Amino acid sequence: MIPVTPENISTVLDDLTRAGASDIQLKTGQPPLIALHGVWTPQTQYALLTGNDVTNLHQKLCRDTRYRDIPDSQPWDADYRTSTSLSNFRVSGGKEHGRPYLVLRPLPREIPSFNELRLLDDEMGETPHGVGHLTEGFKWVMRQKRGLILVTGPTGSGKSTTLASFVDHVNRTQCHNIITIEDPIEFVFRSKRSQILQREVGVDTSSFSGALRAALRQKPDIILVGEMRDAETINAAFRAAATGHLVLSTLHNNESAATVERIINEFPAEEQNRARHALSEILVGIFAQQLVPTIAGKRQVIHEAMVLTSNQRSIIRPNGETDNGYLQSLRDTLKARNPYGNRSMDNELKRAVAAGIISEEVAQEYAIQPEKWSAE
Repeated sequence: MIPVTPENISTVLDDLTRAGASDIQLKTGQPPLIALHGVWTPQTQYALLTGNDVTNLHQKLCRDTRYRDIPDSQPWDADYRTSTSLSNFRVSGGKEHGRPYLVLRPLPREIPSFNELRLLDDEMGETPHGVGHLTEGFKWVMRQKRGLILVTGPTGSGKSTTLASFVDHVNRTQCHNIITIEDPIEFVFRSKRSQILQREVGVDTSSFSGALRAALRQKPDIILVGEMRDAETINAAFRAAATGHLVLSTLHNNESAATVERIINEFPAEEQNRARHALSEILVGIFAQQLVPTIAGKRQVIHEAMVLTSNQRSIIRPNGETDNGYLQSLRDTLKARNPYGNRSMDNELKRAVAAGIISEEVAQEYAIQPEKWSAE
């Protein structure tokens, strides 16, 4: 069996990436494990890792002095970026039963264009520039001068890649001042037509919310916030979007309506009507995505898209009554696609089933409203 050492770790990571790993786990007492199309598989050609092995590998990979030393008797968590000759990686580290482990996620070295995101519309042969194609929705929202654009989905669904594609599209086609606030920086942008400044939380700034407030003094046109993690950051994003900036961010949610609800619930009850009114004014679009296992043993990205219409804004806006049904009303607006690419997650899953891309059983597992699957 092949030992995994600081001397060969770059080669090992490159080999595992070539094998199709979407995630790589280095854990005491096991060989390296890879997630292949959603299934964790031990790579038994490699030797079992000891705690010292994992510590030494971490210290080889980690260039961030905040995380390099693992304390013996204290909790430890790390989140950083590293590179090999083939790939970039986002690394998360922690302890299990007092012993260190690492999880590495390969990232594309080149930022994919919209046409390289493997959208369902493209897989089904739709005309890339046709009315209603999802990329037209992407392009439309990125032409806006102000507002809030969200990419949502579970961990590992490719949110950061989609956001990077948004920024790269603007960088290649428009002249803007762009500031990104990330934890950690995953994709490094080279300024093309736009000027891009990238700041990393913990290295260049202490928090998302603080960096967002500081960014407003630097005349940005577009601000990317890696994640809206708390009420303070959400409030700061609201203010930035309302004062003439285009704000991009992510949230962990599988659908548009639930994303609206989650944002509103971050505010105290007495402020939620005000928050709904503000959100109805600034929200430009929500793109929710999931990576779904295919019949061919791969994974297909499936999107729900809500590019805001006047009707959807009026639904989000409080009407003075106990309108608890507004979330279902939002879902109902996505049943029919529109010229900006609006579509519901469940209808897209059904479309993928009809095209023979995914099975009906898998589609129902990923459905937002599986109880309504047969009724619609």
